[in-house]
Amino acid sequence: MENKKQSIAKQSFLNAAILVLAIALFGCNEKTASDGFYSFNIAVTANKVVNPLIQIAEEKGYFKEYKFKPNYTTLEMIGTPEALVAGKLDAAYEQIIPPISYGAQGADVKIFAGTLSGGMEVVAKKADAEFLRNPANWKGKTIGVIHLSTAEMVSKAALGNNYGYKVGEDLNYRIIDGYPSISSAVAKGTLDIGLISSEYLEAARSIGLELVFHLTNLQKDYVCCRQYAFGPSFEKNKDAYKAYLKGQIRAYKDYITNPDESIRSLARLTGEDIDYIARYIYAKDSNGDRSYNPDPNYNGVLSIYEILTGWNYIESHARLDEFFNIEVYASALTEIIKEFPEDNFYRDMWKYFLENDNKFPGFDYKEI
Repeated sequence: MENKKQSIAKQSFLNAAILVLAIALFGCNEKTASDGFYSFNIAVTANKVVNPLIQIAEEKGYFKEYKFKPNYTTLEMIGTPEALVAGKLDAAYEQIIPPISYGAQGADVKIFAGTLSGGMEVVAKKADAEFLRNPANWKGKTIGVIHLSTAEMVSKAALGNNYGYKVGEDLNYRIIDGYPSISSAVAKGTLDIGLISSEYLEAARSIGLELVFHLTNLQKDYVCCRQYAFGPSFEKNKDAYKAYLKGQIRAYKDYITNPDESIRSLARLTGEDIDYIARYIYAKDSNGDRSYNPDPNYNGVLSIYEILTGWNYIESHARLDEFFNIEVYASALTEIIKEFPEDNFYRDMWKYFLENDNKFPGFDYKEI
């Protein structure tokens, strides 16, 4: 327990000075540019393909259509939560654990949309891979993970709920610092199973490991990266965030229904190689079954939050819905459906919303 608390103290992160700084130095003015467009600061990474839904929305003119002008700030993910809580950013996206941790400890943030699902791989020695393709054979195995990673939380929830395993009795988890180190430990035999990001799969194969399956085989469409906002900005400027999501909803249709044009769109915007974009975005065999979706997926986030609080990774009595918003996404999608009443794609998105966000307290949305 002590190690968990020490780790969350290092990674989680809230202190009163930051909150005071946020209140003292940063207002929550209307987020409009001088030309009448909505505009706010969005954190992105140095990776050229930062978020295909945002980038397609920009390149195809969907943001412009809804009078939204993004202002990008390039930051390393490790510094993003602190900058957002301090009010230097209005929106960001990253793995779900940091925004959950900040929100649970009282930071004024709002999780309001989805970004990425999938992207993680399960690897083992070649001699063991076939046997381990059935998780019912995992009893007594040792699994290597990065501490407080989405993969750790998703796998614990899925193995417990679906297979009845108890961590510490039926399974052992070992915390390893970095994906290459996880792969190396599996190759040496000190771990039976490794959970690694898809970007490290080829390196794992080069040292004799084999893909067992994508982590989505354990938990379909599990949540990974979510979009979250600085609370005062979000509450003051919901129309701006709605315009931001309307552009992403339109881009999501392109991403799903027109991959060739979406790849070309991303190549035009980023200057990145078309083959690289195709592999990174669409090659599910090698990208960890990665997929993108702007839906908040409250139900999926709730399952992770329950693991974090149930295992005392986070000591908090806060309810997830206290720092989570589904109303702005629902409003954005409803308006898109009204704009394109004959387009069943957006109605299917609404069905997905009804199925994956219905555990939000007071949920009373109906079929359209």
